[in-house]
Amino acid sequence: MLELPKDLVSMEAPPTTPRLAERYRRLLDAAAEFARLEYPEVEVSAVATRAGVSLSTAYRYFPSTAHLLLALHRRQLLELRQRVESRARNARGLEERSRQLAGAAIELLQMRLTQPAVNSCLDELVVPADHELARMIGEVDELSWSVLGRIGGGAARGKSIVLMVSGLVSGIRTGRLLPYEAEQQLKEACALLGPRTAAARLA
Repeated sequence: MLELPKDLVSMEAPPTTPRLAERYRRLLDAAAEFARLEYPEVEVSAVATRAGVSLSTAYRYFPSTAHLLLALHRRQLLELRQRVESRARNARGLEERSRQLAGAAIELLQMRLTQPAVNSCLDELVVPADHELARMIGEVDELSWSVLGRIGGGAARGKSIVLMVSGLVSGIRTGRLLPYEAEQQLKEACALLGPRTAAARLA
């Protein structure tokens, strides 16, 4: 269970000016390297140093490690959404869409597995309901559900698959599952929850 300091200041919105937007991007790029560590090993100051960005700028946008990692994951989910939408446009038939759903779910599983620090933010962070980080977590959750829901037949199905991904990651990290077993279970779940099943229910 992760708990945040009580005296955090609010983060500023992502910058729109080119110079600051470039620094913001560099911070997220550097955060992607640190996300492969465990959460306690990630510090905003170290990420800022790696990115070549001043500490004052880094803390303006990311007052805590959690702010930084959640912003990184949000960017990764937006990139995944672009890939999913591109594939969906070229999909031919429900069977191919079902395969695409499994592929996207496995991408999300791998994202969570290879970034323990991000995974800890999503599964272990304890924040008050009115804290801005709670809103960020909610935004990231809804984004992940909608990404999978676009090819899975709706956000509710996407949410079910994302929750399964969280459970599978926990199983792997605690040694109860091997990664290939988790991927197989995820493929089977996507076959049950995917667009083919949704179409059959409507028929």
